[in-house]
Parts: sequence; C-alpha cells; structure tokens
Amino acid sequence: MREQTKSETIEQMSFRYGILMALALAGFFFLMKAFGLEHNLSLRAFNLLILASFVLMAIKQYKQNRGGGLSYFKGLGLGILTTVVGAVSFAIMVVFYVTIVAPEFMETIKSQEPFGDFLNPILVGCTIIIEGVASGCLVSYGIMQFFKPSRIVSRVTVHD
Repeated sequence: MREQTKSETIEQMSFRYGILMALALAGFFFLMKAFGLEHNLSLRAFNLLILASFVLMAIKQYKQNRGGGLSYFKGLGLGILTTVVGAVSFAIMVVFYVTIVAPEFMETIKSQEPFGDFLNPILVGCTIIIEGVASGCLVSYGIMQFFKPSRIVSRVTVHD
C-alpha cells in the first residue's frame, strides 16, 4: 500500500478503507458465485470477518500515522465511517447486479427469504446497508476497547 501522510484525515482514510472493504466483499460474493455457493446464507458470516478486518486496518493505520495516538471517539468514528462507505458501496454493487447483470438472482432471493414477495432491489440494498452499518458499529466499538487509552496512571503495589 502507498505510504501514508500524517495529514490524512479520518474521512480520507475511511473512504479508502471503505472502498477496499466493498471490493473485498464483492470479490467474496463473486468467489461464492463461481463455486455455486451464493445461495448459502451461512457463508455471509465471512462478510463480518471482512468488515472487521478493514475496520481494524483503518484504525491501526490511522493510529500509526498519528505516532501512536488515537482518541477513543475518533477511532470509533473512523470505524463507523469506514463501515458506512463500505456498506453503501457494496449495496450499490449488489443493486446493480440484481437489476442489470443477473435479475434472475433477485428471483432466487425472493424465493428464499421469508418476506420475499415484498422484496425489490432497493430494499435488498437498504437491508445490506442497515445490516452492514449495525455490524460495523458493534465491530468498531469492540475494536476500540483494545485501542482506547488506558486510564491507569501507575500501578498500585500492596505490601503485607
């Protein structure tokens, strides 16, 4: 990856890692399609691993660019914004795919989902965004528990 500058903003970093996340999600989708596994909903769990990986990479890179300093809320915001960019980009790709490239896939989705009769490509896209952003908020919160600054000033030693 190209060398980062310290002047790179949270928004720029979120955009880059969000687009990379969307590309990885799309790559995984097309890999599943190539192996005929696109109907296996349990494989969607790997989407969470992809999402978490890119949020973690963005937070680590931002922290490294800042010389090891990262406030809790900036890190949380970076993770959530990265997820929003990734989820929206991936949702746009899926909507394009099910409307133009493979409309028959939309029919398959309708037949497999409990409320499939009410689904259309826009609702599928909105579902991806909501599911992705909700997952991203939880993942960002979890990751930031490891990156937040410690409040411990000094160790307490107990003498008997």
